[in-house]
Amino acid sequence: MILAALILEALKNLTGNLLRTSLTMLGVIIGVASVITMVAIVEGGQLWLVRSIERLGTNLVFVWNKTLTAEERRLYEGRSIGLRYDDVLAIRARFPDLQVVPVVELDYSVKAAGRHFKGRVTGTSPEYADARNFHPAVGRFLLPTDIAEWKRVVVLGQEAAEKLFDQTSPLGKELKIGNQRFTVVGVMEKKGTIYGANYDEMLFIPVTTAMRRFQGNDKLDSLIIHVPRREQMEAIMAQVHALLVQRHDGVDDVRVRSQGEFLKAVDRTIWTFRIVLGGVAVVALVVGGIGIMNIMLVTVTERTREIGLRMAVGATRRHILLQFLVESVVISVVGGVIGMMVGIVAAYGFGDVVAQSMPGGGEWGAVVQPSAMLIAFSFAVIVGIFFGLYPALKASKLDPAEALRYQ
Repeated sequence: MILAALILEALKNLTGNLLRTSLTMLGVIIGVASVITMVAIVEGGQLWLVRSIERLGTNLVFVWNKTLTAEERRLYEGRSIGLRYDDVLAIRARFPDLQVVPVVELDYSVKAAGRHFKGRVTGTSPEYADARNFHPAVGRFLLPTDIAEWKRVVVLGQEAAEKLFDQTSPLGKELKIGNQRFTVVGVMEKKGTIYGANYDEMLFIPVTTAMRRFQGNDKLDSLIIHVPRREQMEAIMAQVHALLVQRHDGVDDVRVRSQGEFLKAVDRTIWTFRIVLGGVAVVALVVGGIGIMNIMLVTVTERTREIGLRMAVGATRRHILLQFLVESVVISVVGGVIGMMVGIVAAYGFGDVVAQSMPGGGEWGAVVQPSAMLIAFSFAVIVGIFFGLYPALKASKLDPAEALRYQ
């Protein structure tokens, strides 16, 4: 009952000077709203990144040619061969349950019907579509016969098809990659930009065609390996790495990474953002707390005679302490509640603005976490207690006789 009476008294005193109380709450409101908004945008970004990575397949292992140091190049001269197409065949023979996808990246301009396009030409195999969860919308993807016969067929991404053939169907039409003529056999489904790469601008040709007709050798830029079960990934990575080192005459010239490692790197980056942005929001809350302390000190000075009168009629120092401490906490609580509402609105509103300016466009939205709201509100209450304690102690230690004589 005493606490309820103190809260009602605090609300009465605070509404007596509504403008000053509102300005005092402003720091807390901004701090709480900042915490909720910033965390919501970061969480939305993390969710978008994870979904983007998983949209391009799950349970994937990536193998690249490793950049050797000058000392390694000297040591392994004549022995380091890098990834070759034979490595793909060896891995498939050793691990028949795995989907092994060779990748060759080509840098050639593309021409069709008087139009020029600078896209990403990728030499690969039929397994790419399933491993990368990227399938044709019309026509077909690459076939085993395309690989076996080095066929000059090409599958276009959505934007590549639009830029080269406008609104007409490209199926069956010819285009030139460099000086080689290719027939369009399919157009991929729309995928968008994922992790900085626009998959709608890609063109796919048989890996053997890329090697034989453009490179003149059987070198690969990378491999993508789809593992059936997630729990097998660590063991498969180690075994594939050991097999490749053995095939490359004992030279460790490849780098093997799993999709999980990319997700862990994303998580580390997100945590860095959380800490930095959370620190900014905490500073805003501390500034709000300083404002509360400043106003409460002014309030104690203004109400010195009232304090003396309360003590003269029997109020204890504990009652005076609680009275002013409750007032500061009420300011924080009310400011925290308003801050949460403002934060939710700002998170979704400002989150849309951020989404439009980031890769992925509108796919990146804010995600308001209840835990972030609880932490922000709790911190606001702690700020109210911490910064309100000193003015409350000062009020409780006033001498009643001196307080009554205060003008």
